[in-house]
Amino acid sequence: MRIGFFCSLVVYVFISACTPYTETYAPIEAIGVHPNKTVYIGMESCKECHATLVSDHIQTAHWLTSSKINSPRLLPLLEAEKNYFDLKDSTRLSYTFQNETLAQEASRFPFAAPFLVNSIEIIIGSGTKIGNSFLGWEDNSLYQLQGSFHLPSKQWMNSPGFPPVFQAKRSIFPRCLECHTTYAQSENWQSPIPIDRYNKNNIVFGIDCQRCHGEVVEHVKHHRKFPLDSTGKKIVRYSNFTQQQRIDMCALCHSGVGDQIFQPSFSFTPGDELRKFLNTQTTGAPDVHSNQVGLLTLSKCFLESEDMDCMTCHNPHQNERENSIKFNARCIQCHAEPKHTVSLVGKELDCIECHMPVQNSQQMKIQITSDSLVPVGVRTHKIAIY
Repeated sequence: MRIGFFCSLVVYVFISACTPYTETYAPIEAIGVHPNKTVYIGMESCKECHATLVSDHIQTAHWLTSSKINSPRLLPLLEAEKNYFDLKDSTRLSYTFQNETLAQEASRFPFAAPFLVNSIEIIIGSGTKIGNSFLGWEDNSLYQLQGSFHLPSKQWMNSPGFPPVFQAKRSIFPRCLECHTTYAQSENWQSPIPIDRYNKNNIVFGIDCQRCHGEVVEHVKHHRKFPLDSTGKKIVRYSNFTQQQRIDMCALCHSGVGDQIFQPSFSFTPGDELRKFLNTQTTGAPDVHSNQVGLLTLSKCFLESEDMDCMTCHNPHQNERENSIKFNARCIQCHAEPKHTVSLVGKELDCIECHMPVQNSQQMKIQITSDSLVPVGVRTHKIAIY
């Protein structure tokens, strides 16, 4: 009896071991499809092999830069001292919450009833530095609402770029979404002429793995079939990129809006030459808020290096904001024995504070009260002696 049971157990274990492991995987489901046949899938498929990377990535500003309204994203907004702000023309913009919905109401004194109510459906910005702006739909047209939330002061404020008086909405064009989503299909996606109308069901929110590593469907299929293959196959490998290709990938969104668009938004793919898609040159000095790549390329560190790029200092898979210890350690990797000409008592290791100070943006200014316009302070990426 015992021998029979033991034999049965051995046969069961043997059969289980031989059963293809891929049967336990969830089906690959598209969450977005580019008309050029690129298929976007959920990061759950990436998590099967890269659980830690995915877990870290969803804490980053890249991932949080856009999403549909949901409870976790609404929680910080509930901490505001008051749920309204006033404009110079006596218009009051108020915010109402119900379950997982958020609405903006515009009213005028005595503020009895709103003359306009807009449903807020999309939240823009990670909320980790300045705050959040909000988008809403009107049929298939996407627009930005006038109110934004300022995280440091926990107050509602006028959205950057809006006038100090009431303006119902501002159109959102594909170039905006190119830096705030992994993919969004406009109705005239083949044309470089921008419009604000989109296929609502074909938007992939946040910046996910596929934005930087390209289409991953075949990569996932390969490694499900060969789970012991530890070398990434059928995926973009940055180790094969030139310095310029690596810089271009970041510059798509970190070199300003661009003076002229030569190709439709979302045409650029990892490894492409950005100059064939977007002219990133701007007049005057690059702004600290939007053109980090432009500032970096003016730095002596960059000019005297053959391989320095954004990832020399930044790990795009992790949220490292305000982690001065990590950033200073990366400076010391190249500058182990810096020769300072002045005494820096207590600041010997604070490379970032001295050589990349916070400066006021000339482009990004915020209006918290009806009679104030304050520039946003951003750490410069021009590494220099100040």
